[in-house]
Amino acid sequence: MSDARQNSHSHDDRELGYQPWFFNRQTLDCVVGGVSAIDSPRLNIRDEEEARQFIRAYGYDFDDPEHREQLWATHRRAISLIKEQLLDEGENIPERLYDPAQLTDLTQLLILASSNDNKELQRWACSILRVMHVYVHMQNDLFSAFRDEIQAQILKPLQDVILQDDIVGSTRLGPSLPGGGIKLHKFEIKPFKTTASSVVKLLARPEKVALTLLDKLGVRFVTRTVQDSFRVIKYLVDNHILSYPHIIPDQSINTLYPVNLFIEVMKELGEKSDEELDPEMVQETLKRRLETERERAEYRERLNEFSGPDYRFVKFISRKLVTVSLGEGETKRAFRFFYPYEIQIMDYETYVRNLSGPMAHDEYKNRQRRKARERVLSLEASE
Repeated sequence: MSDARQNSHSHDDRELGYQPWFFNRQTLDCVVGGVSAIDSPRLNIRDEEEARQFIRAYGYDFDDPEHREQLWATHRRAISLIKEQLLDEGENIPERLYDPAQLTDLTQLLILASSNDNKELQRWACSILRVMHVYVHMQNDLFSAFRDEIQAQILKPLQDVILQDDIVGSTRLGPSLPGGGIKLHKFEIKPFKTTASSVVKLLARPEKVALTLLDKLGVRFVTRTVQDSFRVIKYLVDNHILSYPHIIPDQSINTLYPVNLFIEVMKELGEKSDEELDPEMVQETLKRRLETERERAEYRERLNEFSGPDYRFVKFISRKLVTVSLGEGETKRAFRFFYPYEIQIMDYETYVRNLSGPMAHDEYKNRQRRKARERVLSLEASE
């Protein structure tokens, strides 16, 4: 049978085989059932033409050489990430799926991910496509296009009110405040997440997509005391460095100290004295109040299976209205958009405690990697 007749026969079968009462459960689960496409066990692509249509709807024109190269580059990055971060010793991706000479065309990856003939190849093809999917979203977000402008406009207002004296080894927030400002043990700009790190995070969290990856950019304040941790918030708001209407409410966490007890203690101490309160006395009073009134404590918690319940801090996500310039000359115009950033605050005692045990960063990352591995490779969680 000629290629033309084969294609015609396939097309006719598709038309004759149309069944208006048949619905694909996996498709409906993804569209209206709240299931991520990453968690779908297979695709439903029957031939190369349908694969090309799928890719076109996804956002790429397979007839465009530049688009094809972008997809091949994403394929290479996905293969590298799986090999370097998700596979255990002795595991290997089938060569047919990572060698472009053998795969020949990326439409074949979609067809293999839909196949019933070879379950092993089908499973691995889906694994590669899952990672490619997350990479595509990471490579096409606002941060990838305007990284420098976003970092400068979010971080500069914060850095401008931090005084770091390397001679005496001190760091202060708001040096113009009485007493020279709020003494800090640390002010850290969170290391910029690599794309690979962000991809692993998204793969480990089914509820996350690139659009909701809110902590690409952030800072951490480590204060001397719990009181100073709340003073940091007060300073940032009072001096209009932080616009609290832009806080994302459901992202706020406070497991450091309950707000209701903190307000009560500070009001009581303030009414007793007009003078500056001794920091150690305040810290001890806060501890005693928490011990005696723990049942009234109003924390703000959000479950994070990777951090564990003992990780204590204040964390919130705000948004900054960022302005960038597009075009040149007469066509130049301003483009404005909100971009999220994270602020973490904790006192030094809590910071030291968070660095050890099951909350430690390396342990956190390892738990995240194992979860991403289970999801990408379709493994049981009990592995």
